[in-house]
Amino acid sequence: MKETFRNLLLGCTGGLLSVGCVLNDGRPAGETLLETVEKTEPVYFQDKKDKPKELTPEEKQAKEDEKIAKRFQALAHYSAALAHKERGEEKEALTEFYKAATADPSNEKIVMEVVQLLIANRERNKLFQLLIQATKDPDAPARLHAMLAATYLDRKKPDLAKVAAKNAIRRDPKGIAGYRTLIQIYQSEIRAGQKRTKEIRTVLDDALKQEKVETEFQIGLASMLADHLALDKKAEKELKPKITKLLDDAWKTKPKNPIQVEQVARAYRRIGNHEKAAEAMESLLKLLPNNPLVILETARGLALAGKMDQAKTQLDGLIKKFPKNWQGRQLRAAIAMDQDEYGLAVTHYREAVKLAPRISQLHYDLVSALLANEKPDDAAKELAAAKKKFRADFQQIYFGAMIHLQKDDYGKAHEALVEAEKFAKESDPDRLTHFLYFQLGSTAERSKQYKTAEKFFRKSISIKPDYATALNYLGYMWADRNENLDEAKKFIARALKEEPENAAFLDSMAWVYFRKGNVKEALKWQLKALKHSKEDDAELLMHLGEMYHALKDEKNARKYLEKAKGVKDTDDDIKAKIEAKLKALGGKK
Repeated sequence: MKETFRNLLLGCTGGLLSVGCVLNDGRPAGETLLETVEKTEPVYFQDKKDKPKELTPEEKQAKEDEKIAKRFQALAHYSAALAHKERGEEKEALTEFYKAATADPSNEKIVMEVVQLLIANRERNKLFQLLIQATKDPDAPARLHAMLAATYLDRKKPDLAKVAAKNAIRRDPKGIAGYRTLIQIYQSEIRAGQKRTKEIRTVLDDALKQEKVETEFQIGLASMLADHLALDKKAEKELKPKITKLLDDAWKTKPKNPIQVEQVARAYRRIGNHEKAAEAMESLLKLLPNNPLVILETARGLALAGKMDQAKTQLDGLIKKFPKNWQGRQLRAAIAMDQDEYGLAVTHYREAVKLAPRISQLHYDLVSALLANEKPDDAAKELAAAKKKFRADFQQIYFGAMIHLQKDDYGKAHEALVEAEKFAKESDPDRLTHFLYFQLGSTAERSKQYKTAEKFFRKSISIKPDYATALNYLGYMWADRNENLDEAKKFIARALKEEPENAAFLDSMAWVYFRKGNVKEALKWQLKALKHSKEDDAELLMHLGEMYHALKDEKNARKYLEKAKGVKDTDDDIKAKIEAKLKALGGKK
């Protein structure tokens, strides 16, 4: 038996995960610098690993005196800068701030303050020169080397960037900035088509070797390891426990830095620990109670953790306090969709569309909700409006197919899905999923294109070999047509391995045995299907009646056929079959 077709209707609904996280992702200063540093010629420096020369006592004293002199000089310039600033002499103040930073590059506090000032004033060339000058100082902090690495990367000088990043790691192996920047360099090379997964893993392993590290390091490393799982899925089993330990250890320190707390939540979410992610987001909400983005992401975290009531409370409060926040409306609608509250979902999606009419996804989310609420005509109107506003894309074509499907126009639905597949092949290959091919197969079967249906079902199964729904559908199609019964039995058996108590799958296996002439074995499977059926199903009851009829048990045959006839919302083709079988029994109807 085919599963209820309505449940297989929508594959592009706006679920909980469709709204991306919009919080600050805690990027290092070096990465931000990529967008602000002007491209100028780099100053090459050597990555020397030679041990420093042993200094005499006199040389050590002279070096210390030099440090003190630099400190005083830097403070003098800094004081002068503050004086200029108080008098409103911004240009003179900036000049003195710059001199303060170059006089003593080892003073990270002053240097970073000047870096921010230079960024704010768009003094890109001075900023770059400051980093060059500052990193020449042997006492320059590792963070500056990491920032310099980022500037070299921005200038498309990856070799120099790697040298600077490695310098940052060597100067502070327990600081996360160097590791993070070096990984960013390798990631840029991956985007350029090079293979760097092994190199990234080496950097991560080196970082993992560090002991007694600070909370910032633990959180940063956990985040990078979680990101690495997207590159190397095979490492998930090995890395997940390490990520969990890093996060758990960091969380025990009760971090108060909002960016760190958000990073913890995001990393927990990446490894599927939604309970801990929600806990971290609730902690962040206490730190930033009036930030709408934090409220939104806290609600998402709660929803993913299964705490729907709490999520809805947060979102309802967000919508009341920030009525123009369309993301809150979108997420509230997504939760309503997940809870089958389709009318409520439509209401929130409509409001979201009004607030952000240029966001195409909201229009398609609304179409999806209208279809789920069994309003195909309204869905068609919304889709037509979206077509006028936005360039043709996969979702436009796909939802057109879904509208035809809900109107039981399987031929047009199949044609539209074929067009959607063609579009995806040309411009959006990620859409070529097992579910899309299943829908291509099921609409072809419904429009009696059986060979075409078989082709698409096989494609769906090749993409996802354990996809029970497609395995059962194809097996039942063959059994219903009394063909290819041995392979049908194998496919249905695979489906039952995934869902052994699925009544539809059990009915399909019973029907294979019936077609093969083993009626007694078929009846065993059919009674098992009846036992696991949560509600009366006309097709299942009809099959049971046919089996009793084949066993010459006319009383039970009529009993179950009459019961099948009484089931509401039965497809017309099944109704016709039931009537024909009752008529064949003769006597009282």
